[in-house]
Amino acid sequence: MNPPELRVVRAPIDPLEPPPERGRLLTAAQVAAELFNGTVSPAWVRRHVPYKIVLGHSTVRWYELDVRQWLDQQRTCVPPQPSTHC
Repeated sequence: MNPPELRVVRAPIDPLEPPPERGRLLTAAQVAAELFNGTVSPAWVRRHVPYKIVLGHSTVRWYELDVRQWLDQQRTCVPPQPSTHC
């Protein structure tokens, strides 16, 4: 008896379509200085800002557009009660 034939099924990908532009890759220090105007520390950025890209055990970056969009969400989301999260 022969084993069943294995097939790889993937969604078609257009190789000519570039990935979406997400801005510069920023360090925690750059995010703190440029996007938070120095009001938070790089350590705070590493702990609290989502969408980080881990490139190595100590190399972490954030796409500028991702952080800006997250900040906009934080500004427009005002919870009605202290215990309610957006």
